[in-house]
Amino acid sequence: MAEHEKRRRAAAKCVGCGRIGIVHVWPDGTRKPLGQTNFCDCSDSTLRLLEEEREAGDDLP
Repeated sequence: MAEHEKRRRAAAKCVGCGRIGIVHVWPDGTRKPLGQTNFCDCSDSTLRLLEEEREAGDDLP
C-alpha cells in the first residue's frame, strides 16, 4: 500500500491558540497540516483532532 493510502484527513485544533484546520493523520498518530508546513504561529503547536474533543465531551467551536 502506498504511503498516501495509509493516511486519512481530519479536522484539528491547535491547543494553544484554537486555530482549526485540516491535517493528515497516519496510523501511528502522526499529524501534519495539509498543504502547509505550519498549522499556526504557536511555537509548539499541539494539534488535537476535533473528533477527540467530541469523544472527551469538550465543547466544539
